[in-house]
Amino acid sequence: MLSLDEIVRASCGVPKDINDPGLCPSGVSTDSRTIEQGELFVALAGPNFDGHNFLGQAFEKGAIAAVVSKDLPLARTIRVADTLMALGDIAAAYRQKFDIPVILISGTNGKTTVKNILRDLLSLRYKTYANPGSFNNLVGLPVSVLAIARNHEIAVLEAGISEKGEMERLCEISRPTHGLLTNIGPGHLEGLGTLQEVFEAKWKLAQAIGSLKGTLYVNADYPELLKRAREEKIRYRSFGVQAEAEFTPTDVHYGMDGTEFELKGEEFHLLLLGAGNLCNAVAALAVASLEFDIPLSEATQVLAEAKPERWRLEHRNVGGLHLLIDSYNANPVSMREAFGLLTVFPSPRIAVLGAMLELGDESERYHHEILELARETADLVIITGPHCELYPRHEGVLFIPDKQKAAEELHKRLVPGASVLIKGSRYCALEDIVSELWGSA
Repeated sequence: MLSLDEIVRASCGVPKDINDPGLCPSGVSTDSRTIEQGELFVALAGPNFDGHNFLGQAFEKGAIAAVVSKDLPLARTIRVADTLMALGDIAAAYRQKFDIPVILISGTNGKTTVKNILRDLLSLRYKTYANPGSFNNLVGLPVSVLAIARNHEIAVLEAGISEKGEMERLCEISRPTHGLLTNIGPGHLEGLGTLQEVFEAKWKLAQAIGSLKGTLYVNADYPELLKRAREEKIRYRSFGVQAEAEFTPTDVHYGMDGTEFELKGEEFHLLLLGAGNLCNAVAALAVASLEFDIPLSEATQVLAEAKPERWRLEHRNVGGLHLLIDSYNANPVSMREAFGLLTVFPSPRIAVLGAMLELGDESERYHHEILELARETADLVIITGPHCELYPRHEGVLFIPDKQKAAEELHKRLVPGASVLIKGSRYCALEDIVSELWGSA
């Protein structure tokens, strides 16, 4: 970790009553509820909160100092112009302290799953750090960088963006040696604009990798990625599921208990479900094998033991039912993948859907397309939760905005052996349906 003096210089801050500038915080926290003894507290301010209101609590819990943007009569503070910018600057300065491979993963879907699998693969040989959960934005990524320890040999990080300019900043902070683009699809259109603008925003990762003379891993199922990499003379390697690439699986069989496939002569059983997760696994295998010499023969056990993150295509057998919980988030790409998976499961098939948010001017079209796909795939479709009016009304489709009432109606329709998909954007919190009927999500 940086010393307090180095933190002052990295953030261009003004220290107040820092008695021992040579002290090094044990870590960095932006949450006064979870801060631990000896950590640096960064008082972030947003539309619904202000960390400056919790400085007392942070110091009571043992904060060594605090980064603030207000002129306060408090000792052990470092005043800066913007605490979010300072957090990134501090992380960027810390990143300069070590010379290890840093793999930065981005894309519309699959970032966290690829990160988790790649972490486990690399851990077969290396002391590997990976960001917790989905710590991948302008707050989470700097905190993750600052958590890399001196003994880590490789770091695997995610970059999640919702506004233009964010990818450039995340790359500036993390200085990746390797980049991976999982896919490009309609997500966060409200902040990023059109689908082409989403592509351009994500492509900033590729350009950063190019400028840093690193290696980019691209999904060959998206030919525009390959085309741009060649045009801009960025060093790249390829993976894919449908297109021919350096890493492409063969003999693929999707099932209710995972996916069987062959790759480079090795047979794999992937515990994670569906085509999207197969691509995620192949992406991780490509980086681990091509870049870091992880033997595929040893990778088979990692994939066989891979488990989904909570609410991300979780398959649960509950009371004779097949329950597919995919309520962490939703966009048109992940919706199509989920319905593709639903066809693997037995009838009757029921889809309980929430809205797909942040789709901007294209929202109406995408909700219409997904509803048509739902009607083609499922025997019953229930639309529920906040903003469910984004879906067009259709005969035979149940529109029940109240989630509790939707759960009650679902319960009436359940029969032994049925398959139920529950999917919507994070704001919709459709796991509430699961809690209502089965007691725990």
